[in-house]
Amino acid sequence: MTTASVVPEKGTPWLGGVMVFVFALTPLLGYAAQLGFAPLMALAGLLVLPVMGRPRAPAAPALMLLLLAIWAAYSMTWSPAAPPPGSLKDYGDVEKVTAVKLFLQLALYGAAVAAALRLSARAADRAATVMGFGLLALAVVVGVDALTGASIFQKLRVLTGDPVRPDIAKIKISIGCYVMSVLFWPAAAVLARRGRKAAVVLLLAGVVTTSVLSSADSCLVALAAGGAVWLLVKGTGKLGGRLLTLAVAAPFVVAPIAVLWAIQTGFWGWLHGLVPPSWDARLNIWAFAADHIQDHPFRGWGLDASRTFGDAVPLHTHNAQLQLWLELGAVGAALAGAFFCWLAYGVARAAHTDRGAAAMSGAALTSYLVIGALSFGVWQEWWIAVGALAIIACVVVRRSSGEYSDELVELSSLG
Repeated sequence: MTTASVVPEKGTPWLGGVMVFVFALTPLLGYAAQLGFAPLMALAGLLVLPVMGRPRAPAAPALMLLLLAIWAAYSMTWSPAAPPPGSLKDYGDVEKVTAVKLFLQLALYGAAVAAALRLSARAADRAATVMGFGLLALAVVVGVDALTGASIFQKLRVLTGDPVRPDIAKIKISIGCYVMSVLFWPAAAVLARRGRKAAVVLLLAGVVTTSVLSSADSCLVALAAGGAVWLLVKGTGKLGGRLLTLAVAAPFVVAPIAVLWAIQTGFWGWLHGLVPPSWDARLNIWAFAADHIQDHPFRGWGLDASRTFGDAVPLHTHNAQLQLWLELGAVGAALAGAFFCWLAYGVARAAHTDRGAAAMSGAALTSYLVIGALSFGVWQEWWIAVGALAIIACVVVRRSSGEYSDELVELSSLG
C-alpha cells in the first residue's frame, strides 16, 4: 500500500510581511491620516514588484481598467481641465496630472492585489488576523472619541503642533467611518471565524456610533446596503450574486436617464422638500450633471471637467456614475461598469464553494459602491487605494481559509 506524498505549501514570507505591514498601519491611517492610504498602497506595490516575476498578458479586469485609463488620458485632448501647454516642466508637475496618476495607481495598487493572490494560507492567515483585530481597535478608538466629541483627536493634534477646532476634529474622524464601513465585512469574517462574536458586535457598534455622532449618513446607508447583500448572497448563493451583478450594472447604465426622468416627473422636486441641506445640495449637483451629460453623451466633457463648472459642481459630482458619464461619457461609464460587474459576478462564482466568503465580498463591494455614489470623487487617490485595500482584505480572508480560487479579482498585469 502506498500513500501519496503531501507537497508542503511554498512559503511567502516577504509578501506576507508586506501585507502585515499594510494592515498594521491601517488603523493609524484610518483614524488620523486617511489620505495616507494612497502612498501606503503605492509603497506596498513597490515592495512586492521585485518578487512578482515577469509580466504577462493582462487579466480581464486589469484590461478593463487599462482601457479606462487610456480613454481618460485621451479625453484630456478636449477636457477644459487639461493643463496648459508648457506647464508640465518637471516630474512633480506631471505626477499631479490625474491621467498619469491613473496609470501609476493601476500598476502599483494592482501589483499589491496580485501579491495578495500569491500569499500562502499561513501568510494570509497572519495578515487577516492583523486586519481583523486592527479594524476592531480602530472602531473602538474612533467610537470612544466620537462619544467625547473628538477630544482625543484634538489632543493629539495639539501634541503635533497642529491644533484643530472641535467641529473640524469631528469631520476628520468621520472620514475614518468610510474606511471602516468598507473593511467591516472582511474584518467581521475574520473575527467570526475565530469565535469572537462579541468582537463583531463591538466592531459594528463602533462603526455605527461614529457614523451617527459624526453625521456620516452615507456610511450608515452603505452598512445597511452591505448587510442586505450579505443576507441575500448568504441565503441564496449564486442567485444572490447574479442579482448583485444586475444591481451593480444598473446605475452605470441608467444614472443620468434616471435623474432626468425624476426631474421631469416632479419626483426630484418632491425629494428637495424632504431631505436635509447636505442632501439637497447633492440633488442640485446631480441634476446639473445629468443635464450637462446630454451635451456630450458619448465622449463626455473630458477628464477632471467636473472641476470646471464652478459652484454648480464643487470639485466632483458626489456620485461616481454621474461623474464618469459627465467626464468620460458612455465609453468611460461602460468600462468602469464592466469592471465592477466583473467583481460582482465573481461573487456569484465564489458562492459555489463558500457562501460566507462570497457574502463578505459582495457586502464589501456594495458598501464601497454606495459610498462612492454619495460622497467621494472617482479619481481621489486615497479612495481608490481603499478600494484596492478592500479587495486585498477579502482575498486574504479567503486564502486563509484554504479554499481560495481566483474568481473574485486579479487586477494586475504582473504575474
